[in-house]
Amino acid sequence: GEVWVNELRLLEFNNKGGWAASGALNMQLSDFGTINLTGKMVTEGFGGLEEGLAQRSTDDYKTYSFTANLELGKFFPDKAKVTAPLYYSVTKEETRPKYNPLDTDMELDDALESAKDSHERDSIEAIAVTKTTNTNFSLSNVRVGIKTKRHPMPYDPANFSFSYSHSHSHTSGETTVYEKEDQWRGSFNYSYTPVYKTFEPFKKLKGKSKWLNFPKAIGINYLPQNIAFNTEIIRNYYELQERDMDPAGAGSSLPLTFSEQFLWNRDFSIRWDLTKNLHMNFQSATHAEIEEPYTPVNKDLYPDQYHVWKDSVWHSIKNLGTPLDYQQSFSASYQIPLNKLPIFDWLNADASYTANYSWVRGTELDDGTSLGNTIANNRNFNINTTLNMETLYNHNQNKKKANERFN
Repeated sequence: GEVWVNELRLLEFNNKGGWAASGALNMQLSDFGTINLTGKMVTEGFGGLEEGLAQRSTDDYKTYSFTANLELGKFFPDKAKVTAPLYYSVTKEETRPKYNPLDTDMELDDALESAKDSHERDSIEAIAVTKTTNTNFSLSNVRVGIKTKRHPMPYDPANFSFSYSHSHSHTSGETTVYEKEDQWRGSFNYSYTPVYKTFEPFKKLKGKSKWLNFPKAIGINYLPQNIAFNTEIIRNYYELQERDMDPAGAGSSLPLTFSEQFLWNRDFSIRWDLTKNLHMNFQSATHAEIEEPYTPVNKDLYPDQYHVWKDSVWHSIKNLGTPLDYQQSFSASYQIPLNKLPIFDWLNADASYTANYSWVRGTELDDGTSLGNTIANNRNFNINTTLNMETLYNHNQNKKKANERFN
């Protein structure tokens, strides 16, 4: 017969140390912008003085980050009054383990050297090394500040502005072939604030009579104080391709996981003080969804589905999307100018009115049946009155003298 004896000896700990370094660079480009660059690297075996051997790093880790804040409006003449703040950042991280995750008894460098060909080497490295990339780009409140000097007009370029941003994240590693997430956001804003004098037809009436205070106080604003319109489109897309770690399923791929959301928000507001005492405000907001087929949006992997998705999205955009909810509110307040009349100078009164309306789309079942929409509205009307009895009594000379005596 044969006898097999396995012998395991523990000689000593691997006390090989590592190193770490980090750096940062900040640059001020006059009034054009700033640039920041940071980097960090930690090798296997690095640890603090208070850490034991088991607490030391077993991976090689490196990362760098680049950030830029620039004012692109400096490229235009000062007369154009262009403001275009740009922000861009990119961050990359890489974690390289000491041991091969597919065979933890072998170091990763040895596994890469023993690979049969470059394809196998790249495959092992893609599984073992975790890589993460994050990028951000944005243009915020880009506008041309040119407007008519004395009386701003509705078509002045200064009334318009737009913003755009895109953030991207991509990760790959041992259990993930790739995981990516994107968010796009674009907005267009319009705001017009007229500058004009209130029309006061009786302001120049001559006379010192208190009865003239009422017509003199009349002032009509023939234009609203502000008109604003905003529209914003937001798109989120997430895609995950997990790695099949089952050896029996080599060469196969797991189902793709994805999620998507495409929204279009619009709001409008107008503020109009029709007179000095009458103030009105109206606001409305619509939240809509741009319909898209439930399919991965990947032009490289699914070109046919991508063209179907593109046609569906453009069709929905042309129809302003599918409304999800609508909100509307109106408010008005009026300070009744009774105290401008001599006989009612002891009386102050104001009235307010508010009205709200909302509509919310109901849930639709898989068979297309709708559970019904939800509508809600309310209104509120208030009148407040203040009586100054001392002023009323002062209309009587005897009581006026008594008030002056005791006050």
